[in-house]
Amino acid sequence: MAELRKRISLCMIVKNEEKHLPGCLDSVQGIVGEIIIVDTGSTDETIAIAESYGAIVIRSGWEHDFAKARNKGVEKASGEWILFLDADEQLDEATKPQLLEYARHADLSALLLQIRNQIGPDHDQGSTIHPVLRMFRSDPAHRFEGRIHEQISFSILRKNPSARFHLTDVIIHHYGYRTQVVAEKNKLQRNMELLELALAEDPDNAFHRYNIGVEYLRNNRAADALEAFRTARRSAGFEQLSYAHLVLKYESLSLQLLGRWEEAAATAREGAAVFPDYTDLWHYIAFCSASTGQYKAAMEAAEKALEMGAAPARYHTEDGMGTFRTAYLQGRIYEAMHDEQGIVHAYITALRFKPSLLPPLFRLCKYMRAAGREGQLAALMARRITCPDEAAMLKLAGVMVASGCPDSAIAYLEWQAELYKEPALRNSLASHANALLEGDFSRLPFAGYSGKDEVEDMLSPAAHWRERAEYYLERVQQQKEQIVEKQAIQSIRLLMPGFEGW
Repeated sequence: MAELRKRISLCMIVKNEEKHLPGCLDSVQGIVGEIIIVDTGSTDETIAIAESYGAIVIRSGWEHDFAKARNKGVEKASGEWILFLDADEQLDEATKPQLLEYARHADLSALLLQIRNQIGPDHDQGSTIHPVLRMFRSDPAHRFEGRIHEQISFSILRKNPSARFHLTDVIIHHYGYRTQVVAEKNKLQRNMELLELALAEDPDNAFHRYNIGVEYLRNNRAADALEAFRTARRSAGFEQLSYAHLVLKYESLSLQLLGRWEEAAATAREGAAVFPDYTDLWHYIAFCSASTGQYKAAMEAAEKALEMGAAPARYHTEDGMGTFRTAYLQGRIYEAMHDEQGIVHAYITALRFKPSLLPPLFRLCKYMRAAGREGQLAALMARRITCPDEAAMLKLAGVMVASGCPDSAIAYLEWQAELYKEPALRNSLASHANALLEGDFSRLPFAGYSGKDEVEDMLSPAAHWRERAEYYLERVQQQKEQIVEKQAIQSIRLLMPGFEGW
C-alpha cells in the first residue's frame, strides 16, 4: 500500500489559508505520497501548517496567472499521478480510496472527480454538483493553460488525442463559495479582474465568455451575464463543448432573474432538445411555466424531471433537481391549482427524498391553516410522516407551532404519546404537550418563530403587521360563501412572507 501511495502527488497553490489548509491536508492522508505546495505570499501560518504535514513548500510571487502557479508545483512532483486541490476543498472520506485503485490502471490518462460546492453553512443547505478533471498522469508535456479557470485537458489531448479520461464517483467537498468565504477572500473581484485580462488577450475564447458570465451572475449583473452566455453560445461547435449544457442553463437563469419568464422557458426548452437527459433544464421549464401561470405545462415538466431523477454524473447539477427540489416545486404548483391531494403528495414526496428538509413541512402546515383545515393537520402528520425518534417528533411539533398551528402540535404530541408504549417516551411527549397547553413554547425547535413573544421579530421587520394581516384575511376568508372567493384569499395568505427554513 505504501508503494502505491507514492504514485500520487498532491499539488496545490495557496495564500493565507490557515483556516482551511488543515482540513484539506487531513483529507488526503493515506492517499498521496507527497505534497507540493506553491505559496504565493502568505502572511499567516499557512507555510508552517503545510510544513507540519511534511509538504514541500515553494515560495513564489503571485503573477496573476493560476496556470503558471500550478505548473511550478507540477514540475517538482515525483509521483506517477498528479492530484490537485484547493485549500478550501476536502476529499470525501468514503470515496477517496477509489483513487488508489484508479492509479493502478495504465490505460487511464486522467480522472474526473465529482465536486460538491457547498452553498450554505451546513450540508443541508444544498450544493451544486459537477465533474471536474482533478487527477492526471504526470508527464513533462502535461501542463496547465489559462490565466484563470486553468485547464490541463488541452495539453493532455495535444500529447495524446486518444487519451482516456475516466468519470469517477470520488467526491471533493468544496466550501469556497459559501457567502462568508467568498467575502473574506474577495473572490468575485479577483476572478473578474483575471477574466477581463484573459478576454483582452483572447476575445473570441468561448470558455472565458462563459466564465465571466458566471461571475456576472454572482455579482447580480444578470443582463451582462445574459450577453456573455449568448456570445459563448454563438461560438463555433458550441454543442460539442463540455460546458454547453451549463451555458444554456445559465442563459435561462439570467432571463429568470430579469423577469423574462417566457424567454427563460423557451431557452430551457431549446436546451432540453439538445440535452434531453439534463434534469435541471426540465426543472427550469416547470418553474418558468408556473411563473407565467401555465400550470399544466409546468406540471408536465416537473413530472418528467421527477421521472428522470438526478442528472447523470457528466452534468453540472444542483442537489435536489429531479428529487426533493422538484417535488417541492410541484407542491407549490399544486398550491396554485388548489389541489389539496396533490399538495400533500408532493410535499410528502419531497420529505421522502430528504427527511431533514424543512420547507415542505412549513408549506404543508401553512396550506392546511390557510385552507381552514388545521384541525386535520395532526392526524395527517401522524399518518403520513414517520418520525424515528423523539427529537424528530418534537421538530415536527415545532414546525406546527412556528406555522401558527399550536393546537395541532398539542394534538400531535398527545397522539404520539398514546401510540408509543415505552413509558419514558410517553411521559416525555405528554410533558411537552402539557407545556404547550400552558403556553410554554420554549422547549420546542423554532420556538422563536411561534408568534408568542417578541423573538418573532427575527422573522421579519414587519412580523407584527403580517400577523395582523393574517388575522384579518382569515376572518374575511371565513365570511366568504363562494369557493372561488375563499380560494382567492387563501392564495393571498399563502403568498405572504413566512419562515420556511430553506
